[in-house]
Amino acid sequence: MTTTPSLHLLLSHADDHQPALAEGLADEAAHRVTAPTRLPEAQNLRDLGRDPNDLRDQRWGLIVPEGEAGKRLEALVRPLIDKRREEQGGHEVRVYRVPARMDPDEAVRWHRHVYQDESIPESELPFYQLILGDLDQVPLALQQVQMVDGVVGRVAFDDDRGYEAYVDKLLRWERAPAPIPRARSLFFTAHDGTGATTLGYQALVSPGLTIARKDSEHGGYEAGDIVELGDPHRRPNPDELLAAVATGDPAVLLSLSHGDGAPRGGWASADEQRRLQGAMSFGSGGVLAGHDLAARSFLPGGIWFMFACYGAGTPDTSVYRPWLEGLRQLGHYGGRVDSVLRSLPKPGDRPFVASLPKAVLANPDGPIAVMGHVDLAWSYSFQELDSSVGPKNRVRRFTSLLNHAVRRDRVGVAFRELAVCAIMADTELLTLYARQAAEATDLTPDQKARLGHLWMLRQDLIGYILLGDPAARLPITPAPVVEARPLTAHDLFPFAGVVGTPSPTTVSVERLEEAICHVLIGERGTKAIAQEYGIDRTELERLAGLYRDAGRAAIYRDRKLRM
Repeated sequence: MTTTPSLHLLLSHADDHQPALAEGLADEAAHRVTAPTRLPEAQNLRDLGRDPNDLRDQRWGLIVPEGEAGKRLEALVRPLIDKRREEQGGHEVRVYRVPARMDPDEAVRWHRHVYQDESIPESELPFYQLILGDLDQVPLALQQVQMVDGVVGRVAFDDDRGYEAYVDKLLRWERAPAPIPRARSLFFTAHDGTGATTLGYQALVSPGLTIARKDSEHGGYEAGDIVELGDPHRRPNPDELLAAVATGDPAVLLSLSHGDGAPRGGWASADEQRRLQGAMSFGSGGVLAGHDLAARSFLPGGIWFMFACYGAGTPDTSVYRPWLEGLRQLGHYGGRVDSVLRSLPKPGDRPFVASLPKAVLANPDGPIAVMGHVDLAWSYSFQELDSSVGPKNRVRRFTSLLNHAVRRDRVGVAFRELAVCAIMADTELLTLYARQAAEATDLTPDQKARLGHLWMLRQDLIGYILLGDPAARLPITPAPVVEARPLTAHDLFPFAGVVGTPSPTTVSVERLEEAICHVLIGERGTKAIAQEYGIDRTELERLAGLYRDAGRAAIYRDRKLRM
């Protein structure tokens, strides 16, 4: 077996903040894997012809623990529920109550039989889903499965005040966004000299900066400014990052660092692990833990994507444990694997959302959303390995995510970039397993290698979760809507003279407006409305969009004048 290190891990020891897997692993280590539970197939639940950011089209719902705990959490976020109900046109918010424990198979069955209940109209199924409660209250497996047909976020705090503070902050920013049309996009690397952060900078952060700046020149990356933080020639410490994000308008931050795992002697207690695991490591320069950011300004109103092991939380069992234990038994990596296993949850441990994102989300001067990893975060998500063609940097999946965020798409839409990549890897992975079973023969060496790489990619991507309301968006003021010109006869009747369509004289403006209103209400499909009113369906959809945009522009101008 070659010892060329290709797999790098963003995990450090909590006592000295040195990397737990400093030398990495050879990519052959990924070949010894087993098939995961397959994600359910998407059922095309959404009308993709409509605005993905419009809650009237996509709907918003809650997933809460069953019993009194869920009712209490639901009551704590009542102001947010009321706001989202208003945004979706007064339609009631659908609430799902779920058991505390589900394995992946049970989560898939729940998705098929409860969420995809065919007695419920598709238009009422919430695309945006907010989970309330920690990982021991609503299972992580359910959050991962639900991303197939929707966008899912979670808020979890240690007391009631955290939920109330987060809702107050989010609604405050939505009522009074920052008066800027574009936000900063920040890229930070903790240059601690380790192999993992060096690779992360070379394969993700640096090319990501290049892509963002190049795209920005052509209007394809909509940040007001693109800023690199972290000096490759100086020992990292928290001060530069804290100064850059302490004040100012909302921004989008991508950070890459190790996340703290167990010290070399192991955690002293489960409470210590919950307080410190996933803290942001700066190597010998120190650490940022939850208690450090609970009461100081840190990325106010912003969105944070955190690359680090356990940055978002720790599951009840790691998908990597059987694989790592197998490597240890084979004797290939000795103490290197043991140092990683110390940080994995032990049987019976309670899963939990990390203290760091809990602290910043509850902080009134913190971000409105955090994206991070709930397991070991490897380099696979941004550098795919394939023995036939060598490593491939996959940077655009992250720059696309960041661009969705800076241009004010709802954060769930931004996060879905990673979810789609995970679903694609899952599909190819299971296809290889199916081929192996059908042919009743072993895979070729190249197929085995590809299977191993896909397994690592799928597990790495599916380990990222969104913390915060998926319907939140960067609270900045978009550029003023261009004054809508008066509609002309051609706008209303561009299909005049086309065979099979009515002439302008057969559809009055009033009747056309009536048809458009039916489309906007959404109680029936556009096809049926077009047939009833004798209007081309495509043209009706276009005119409905014009009508909606003009109305919103009028409301926007009116509100600006009254503020």
